[in-house]
Amino acid sequence: MVQGRPQEWRVKFDLEGKNPFDLTGRHALITGATGPLGRALAVGLAEAGADVSVTTSNDDAGEETTANSILNECWSLGRKGTARRVDLANPAAFSGAVDAIEATHGPVDILVNASHGANIKPVLETSLDEWERELSRNATTTFVACQTLAARMIPRGYGRIVNLVSVLHDRGIANGAIYAASQGAVLGFTKSAAIEWVRHGITLNALGIGFYDGVPGPQSDEAVHAVLERYIPLRRLGKPEDLQGALVYLCSNEAGFTDAEVFMVDGAIAVHA
Repeated sequence: MVQGRPQEWRVKFDLEGKNPFDLTGRHALITGATGPLGRALAVGLAEAGADVSVTTSNDDAGEETTANSILNECWSLGRKGTARRVDLANPAAFSGAVDAIEATHGPVDILVNASHGANIKPVLETSLDEWERELSRNATTTFVACQTLAARMIPRGYGRIVNLVSVLHDRGIANGAIYAASQGAVLGFTKSAAIEWVRHGITLNALGIGFYDGVPGPQSDEAVHAVLERYIPLRRLGKPEDLQGALVYLCSNEAGFTDAEVFMVDGAIAVHA
């Protein structure tokens, strides 16, 4: 799944003729799938066999164009799905979008919340409006999507939900306080909601991310990027495709006993002193 790796690296799992990570027959919804991470996550699930629908993060024409291009990649793999332009922080609008998606392609079995942004700014230069916007785009959108889909998954007795959360949920970084606060909110919500829903056949986990190439954040600064390449134990930043294998596992039946966990894919930066 990661570009540049030799083809023989990609092992095919075959246990008595069955691939335990085959998602054929599942319908995945990726919210806020218009960034590099969302694109990789959508394509990864499509490669694993799932039909994939996607949404924007905001009611924005530019995002809609990107969402449709991602959907085209999934279609090229023989999958079904649709793209919807919606403001994820608006519960009524999001619920309506899910109604339309499910009416066309059937129940959503897998929810992946990929809406993710980082406002890197000193605390003393941050306004209350900026604080509230950061919490809204990272935490409120996750809450709305999880609440909406869990209410549908519970009567069906099955669901897989995965939320993106940055390694900065519990690590400090200069100028990253409001972003880190939003990530802490996502993680706390994930762990507690997971306990509420697991007996209904729904697992809720977090896919932990570090610093990735092409993703807006501190690493966008060339000097910071160079420092991170030296600091990260694997000596490189992540590629969005690095998340695909972990996501497929968390969305598979094999992850039925994995709940309220953070699955870190960060080049080991979380454990770096």
